[in-house]
Amino acid sequence: MNIPAFPDMRPIVLGDKYTFDRLFKKYPPQVSEFTFTNLFAWRCAYRFCVSSLDDCVLAISAKDKKSPHIFDPIGEQTKKRSVVREVFSLMAGRAKFVRVPEATAGLFVDEAGIGVEEDRDNFDYVYSARDLIELKGRDFDAKRNFIRRFEEQYTFKYEKITKANLGKCLSFEEEWCNAKECQRVEGLAAERAATQEMLRHFERLGISGGIIEINGKVEAVALGEELNAETFVVHVEKANSGCQGIYQAISQLFISNEAGRFAYVNREQDLGVSGLRKAKASYHPHHMVKKYNLVYSR
Repeated sequence: MNIPAFPDMRPIVLGDKYTFDRLFKKYPPQVSEFTFTNLFAWRCAYRFCVSSLDDCVLAISAKDKKSPHIFDPIGEQTKKRSVVREVFSLMAGRAKFVRVPEATAGLFVDEAGIGVEEDRDNFDYVYSARDLIELKGRDFDAKRNFIRRFEEQYTFKYEKITKANLGKCLSFEEEWCNAKECQRVEGLAAERAATQEMLRHFERLGISGGIIEINGKVEAVALGEELNAETFVVHVEKANSGCQGIYQAISQLFISNEAGRFAYVNREQDLGVSGLRKAKASYHPHHMVKKYNLVYSR
């Protein structure tokens, strides 16, 4: 695969999957952004491109090519400090490194000319997989109660997503977005496009999925995949909010069926949305994956 040398870059395409998968296997990621699925599915919203510098691969949001946002360089940790400095030099300080994990950000503490900014809104919530499956103890009383009421009220079934039910999943996504008026909210419209990409390319992306059906109709969808050997990442979790307890049910069923072999589950960030922050905190994370921005400072 041809990857241009920075500052040149080209758009990420589906054919890049093998290269990114190989890189993420060699350099296991901790941040949720680093799966090929995320980079590909969100490529239109963020104008994701790929480039290379000093044996590192760069995933770049090129919405503003004069001031690109760049993820953590993918490569040997010993090369990252020089790669970041070289990017700032080539871009005359106009670039910004975003969603950078703590290990890389730590290289630049007290570094002259480079500022480190904590990005709390993009911290990943990471949970014990066993906690999410078993929901034991007082901390999870409310979750168990929601699931019990759902089970008492509805006749439902959980199924893995397959080629046979993908059409139903896409129809559910369309109905969910119509109800939420996704077209009126930029973030929801981008999320809609990303979810559709994951479903349309489900088999080629190699991700896992689960649904809840009630009376033969899909009422909840979840999508995720391996982030690293210990961690499963949940990309999408959507349900018909008119069915009380269905969000708690799809969460438990999806993790039980698709992520039981992992120690941890990364449920991504809250984006600074207060309701989302409260919902993610209510599942009592095991730890947070902190992220930072690296900015040029004179």
